[in-house]
Amino acid sequence: MKFSMAILLLAIGSFFGCQNNQDYLEVISFNVRYASDGDGSNVWDNRVPLIKTYFEENRPDVVGMQEVLPRQLLDLKKLLPIYQFVSAGRSDGKSEGEACPVFYRKDLYNEIESGNFWLSETPDEAGSMDWDTHFPRIVTWVHLVSKITGKEFFFVNTHFSHISEEARVNSADMLLKQIHKRSGDKPVILTGDFNTPKGSKPYNRLIQGHEEEIQLRNAEEVAQTSYNGEITYNAFDPEFAGTRIDFIFVTTDFEVRTHSVDEIKKDSVFISDHYPVRAEVIL
Repeated sequence: MKFSMAILLLAIGSFFGCQNNQDYLEVISFNVRYASDGDGSNVWDNRVPLIKTYFEENRPDVVGMQEVLPRQLLDLKKLLPIYQFVSAGRSDGKSEGEACPVFYRKDLYNEIESGNFWLSETPDEAGSMDWDTHFPRIVTWVHLVSKITGKEFFFVNTHFSHISEEARVNSADMLLKQIHKRSGDKPVILTGDFNTPKGSKPYNRLIQGHEEEIQLRNAEEVAQTSYNGEITYNAFDPEFAGTRIDFIFVTTDFEVRTHSVDEIKKDSVFISDHYPVRAEVIL
């Protein structure tokens, strides 16, 4: 009995020790849905309390969000006081249009550098778009270092075209090249609403890669435990039959402990028209 108890205490100590030294990270990808007056009971102001509670309960380390309008960014800044964020509007690289901000725990990480690029043939040109997409598509990235361990990693967040398959395929190509250009051989976490399911050409392009590029894995596929949710896009409809189009990808530097799709809803109000995707990883 004493031996078994010692084993149990050692396991518990190892788990919390992992969290305390920040080898352990909890990351989230979350399309918050842009604020629209046409969303009925699911308007932004009604969903804010659910978002607040969700983040207070989980306190993730780093979060990639999509479809964030300037007004929503101000609200999120107030809701999430323990986080610093990196953000730029997709239309002008400043504050115009939707953003794909990255929020990170400012008590745990220092930012080494950060920036944005666009999914187009001219990725450094703010607001640029190609391949028959209807809106500019922006990528936000941040190079972080743990204040505790000194370990570094890149966190990248984006939102692919909802219209053009050509744009999604070319965006996957451009995304891999641009990430590798910035990250080199350092660990990478990629989050986003990719508007494409597993097995599609854009998805396969992201996970297949080439020798000169980073090698990504779908966190769900390599997680020790995966639970909750068959879909990520719910259309604010409890009967909606969809699929998973929001993903967390990681390089082989990470071990994935758990992966979940968090189906957050209270009465008739959804947290968003996308459910948050969450993974616990070890660097």
